[in-house]
Amino acid sequence: MNPSKRIANLDLFRFLAIALVIYYHIGERFTLDKTIAVGKYGVEMFFVLSGFLITNIYYKKSVGENLIRFWLQRFLRTYPPYLAALAISYSAVFFGRRQDFDPGFLFFFQNFYQVIPFFKISWSLCIEEHFYIVFPFVVLLTSRATSSKHARLAVWIAITLTPSVIRYFAGDFQIKEFGYYTTATIFRFDGIALGCTISYIINHYSFSFKSNVYVSLFAAAVFAGISYWLADVDSQFKYCTGYLFLVLSAGMLLVSFYFSPEFVLSKTLFVRQIALMAYSLYLTHALILNVFDKIFHKYPAFSILAVPVCVTAMLLVGLAFYKTIEAPSISLRDNLLHFQPSFKKSSRRPS
Repeated sequence: MNPSKRIANLDLFRFLAIALVIYYHIGERFTLDKTIAVGKYGVEMFFVLSGFLITNIYYKKSVGENLIRFWLQRFLRTYPPYLAALAISYSAVFFGRRQDFDPGFLFFFQNFYQVIPFFKISWSLCIEEHFYIVFPFVVLLTSRATSSKHARLAVWIAITLTPSVIRYFAGDFQIKEFGYYTTATIFRFDGIALGCTISYIINHYSFSFKSNVYVSLFAAAVFAGISYWLADVDSQFKYCTGYLFLVLSAGMLLVSFYFSPEFVLSKTLFVRQIALMAYSLYLTHALILNVFDKIFHKYPAFSILAVPVCVTAMLLVGLAFYKTIEAPSISLRDNLLHFQPSFKKSSRRPS
């Protein structure tokens, strides 16, 4: 997307999401303290933002009239960078422990495994890709089934609540291994669905909300508090309902950012650049961490000192990946499909 067409506060939202994820993955090398565990829920911010953006673009551009075109747009935007990162990750695994390649990774099946053998951060990408497949069907079916915007909204709300019900009847919070019960799409798509719901409300209702930096700070505090509470999912209530509270707080944070005047931080070049290459950073940061793990274990006394170097390496590799893989992939999509992504705020936004 042309930087001039981006919404600055949503860039800051994306920046905070990737910063939290990196903070968690670095921090867990040193401590299991709950203040570190908060960072792992940066993915929920990504989920809510993804659903919000894709729904807005879908309705603005009416790409729903052509399902194949919609899927091609998403495929060309996300799959080539994913495939490149997967190839790099598996190469490291193959030369490190001679593990056979699992073709399920090519089709985003790995988040349904009991244990994800490698490239573990890809679990959230699987959920997004699965949702992209189902999303246009939901829109088309609801559009044909009813002309009532209230009924359509009820469908989105029901979809958002569905994972909580599934977690109650089919989940198991006692399984601590990072895999199926934590990562499977059926348990964790409520964040994306909530983003879709929020976007639908903004696009179809006279929704008005006056926000500012203080409201946004309050929303951020609520999100951080719930994330801290969920640092250890040690009860059925937390597992079934806690995740719902978490995505609702992420949605509240998104709404507060969206309806606020531009924050000072949102306008900074650093925030805009990190937001622009957030997908590349997400795909590559764990690979850099694996390299630095060897340093952390071999020279533990210098581990803390290595953190700034590690973060710098992440940013440089992420930028290189964006320039050489992600940006060309976006250009290919735009050229092949004559796609001009744009995102404009609803005219209903309060002044």
